[in-house]
Amino acid sequence: MRRTVLAAALALAVAAPAVATGEVSLRVDPPTISTALGRDFRFQTTITNGGSQPTASVLAHLNVLSLRRDVYVDPEDWSSDRTRYLGSIPAGASTTIDWTLKAVNPGSFAAFVSVLPQAGSTETPVNGPTVTIGVAERRTLNSGGILPLAIGIPAALALITVSVRLRRTRR
Repeated sequence: MRRTVLAAALALAVAAPAVATGEVSLRVDPPTISTALGRDFRFQTTITNGGSQPTASVLAHLNVLSLRRDVYVDPEDWSSDRTRYLGSIPAGASTTIDWTLKAVNPGSFAAFVSVLPQAGSTETPVNGPTVTIGVAERRTLNSGGILPLAIGIPAALALITVSVRLRRTRR
């Protein structure tokens, strides 16, 4: 009985290779991003399997956090596509993921990607380098092209009112 359990455990370990920290590495490009509030921005993560065996099926998950205590971050506001299912990465191979985010808060932020087995093992995820994000507050009088309408409509109404009064006084 013991041999059967041991053989099954050994077969399972061989059939489902792990994501070992020393084997899987992550690289980001660019490492620093400056953008304005409300703008979309992008970065890439390259995941490399430096081991001699393919990885188990893995997933990559994007995390976003504020570097300031007073700013609340809801990562789903920044990106609705935060988890990517990658499958197995062959030995010596790499895969690159393009991440698109929207700057929804002004301030200083960090984003990083974690890679872990899709099977949900208790193994520690492999975390990539931090992407530092600076978001400038965008102050504008012409928010989304509204300024011409905000000035034009009252001006047009005033012009119509004046022309109607002039016509009435001429009669």
